[in-house]
Amino acid sequence: ARKEWELTPFDRRAAVFLKAADLLAGKYRSRVLAATMAGQGKTVFQAEIDATCELIDFFRFGVQYAQEIYSNQPQLHSPGIWNRLVYRGLEGFIAAISPFNFTAIGGNLAGTPALMGNVTLWKPSHQAMLSNWIVFQILREAGLPDGVVSFLPSSVPLFGDVVLSSHHLAGLNFTGSSNTLKKLWKQVSFLDYCIP
Repeated sequence: ARKEWELTPFDRRAAVFLKAADLLAGKYRSRVLAATMAGQGKTVFQAEIDATCELIDFFRFGVQYAQEIYSNQPQLHSPGIWNRLVYRGLEGFIAAISPFNFTAIGGNLAGTPALMGNVTLWKPSHQAMLSNWIVFQILREAGLPDGVVSFLPSSVPLFGDVVLSSHHLAGLNFTGSSNTLKKLWKQVSFLDYCIP
């Protein structure tokens, strides 16, 4: 899915995230609120701020910021030469490990790389698994193709052993404890990234 998604025009990728924001604001609002309250122990007020308002903002602002990045082009050109900046996805996948306490951060860690033309392997925390699964389903309903974001519930050690040892790992999106981050970075640091 990586090559096809990277070549998908930005406007089509952006449309997926804008539609996901609309679905989250309407059709799925109650469901993601309830899942956030049950899984992360939040009040309805806290869940509203986190799971809906913040994630809707992440998706909409992400599109706006990406548009700004893509529109930033060189202004100076030599005679007979046109300078153009082309943004590409990374060569590989992004591993997204989301926290136990914020539904919105989970959706953002997995979604933002996808918006920019990358593929993501999303490992949710056990406490946020249901709310994150609903966000994943919203992205799929909004038009995100198979394989662009893969939802992979697992333990951090298993995910780290398998995913972070891959030579196709291009980046790590993580929000969580400092101790876990140190372990993850240690795993990544032992890899030989010379891809044949």
